Amino acid sequence: MGQKHKRLIEKIVDWDNLIEAHRLARRGKRNREEVILFEASLWEELGRLQMELLWGTYRPGGYRTFVIREPKRREIAALPYRDRVAQHAICNICAPIWHSGMINDTYACRPGKGTHAAANRCQRWLRDMHKSGRPVWLLKMDVSRYFPSIRHALAKQVVRRKIACPATLRLLDTIIDSTAACGETDPVGIPVGNLTSQWIANLVGNELDQWAKRELRLKRYIRYMDDMVVLCWSKEEALAVRDRFEGKLASMGMTFSKTSVLPAGRGLNFVGYRIWHDHRLLRRQSIVTMRRRLKALQGQFREGLISLDRVQATVSSWVAHAAHADSYRLRSKVLGAAVFRREN
Repeated sequence: MGQKHKRLIEKIVDWDNLIEAHRLARRGKRNREEVILFEASLWEELGRLQMELLWGTYRPGGYRTFVIREPKRREIAALPYRDRVAQHAICNICAPIWHSGMINDTYACRPGKGTHAAANRCQRWLRDMHKSGRPVWLLKMDVSRYFPSIRHALAKQVVRRKIACPATLRLLDTIIDSTAACGETDPVGIPVGNLTSQWIANLVGNELDQWAKRELRLKRYIRYMDDMVVLCWSKEEALAVRDRFEGKLASMGMTFSKTSVLPAGRGLNFVGYRIWHDHRLLRRQSIVTMRRRLKALQGQFREGLISLDRVQATVSSWVAHAAHADSYRLRSKVLGAAVFRREN
């Protein structure tokens, strides 16, 4: 089980940690009204938050919900700004502890990981296996409605694997239960928009990771939040592993949204790319989404609703992602077709 960490609440409410949490929470949002109001009385706001966290009287504010549709439809629940500061303060201290207990091959929401590192890892495995001359099979598994399927009891269980500070656990329990309906006996679902939810979801996934490595002894297993990939030497092995995962997920109250078992020659769809042992392409959906986004940006720029800096930021982000695939001609074609002009 390893070391359990105690007396964390003092580090969470440390003034320097709260200042850093505020700095992290306001990144890219300094001009928003709620941030401006918070900074107008920064010392009073942070002092009040510090006392609430320390004495156990903190309660999250009301959630604001909205829907995003890229890369797929998700309902996001966002807390008020002071609550986001509180979550950064918690994760500044707890995240390194949780990070240390995870396997190397899980890549979401962790420093030094991410989609590009995950794609590189898969391609390295495919390249090494291809050298053997034997057939290689891919098992790809996606969990259905991952965040909404996580039981609060399971969320509380996984945060206790490494943390034994009663005050910190009460604080985390309060945040986990902040979406539960009054009188609900077995609440299910954690909000996608919370920073703590990202880590809790990763810790729930870590239960699968540890089981896959320790019990199934899978050498080429990788996870990016609710997407999992296993590289196998035969179709029969891949199907057997899929069945074991299906049973494990059922024991956690979850199901697959879809699974696929394919020969490696078909390419691996993972973290935004189609990956082969010798090359990598962008997924078609990424191209369609970028073209749609560019068209929307053209209209907004033409009407004077956004600046050229905003356009350049969006384009640069996509180019950085596309550059990790064999996509030079594609990038030239997609971006060359987009012309930005102001109305006269």
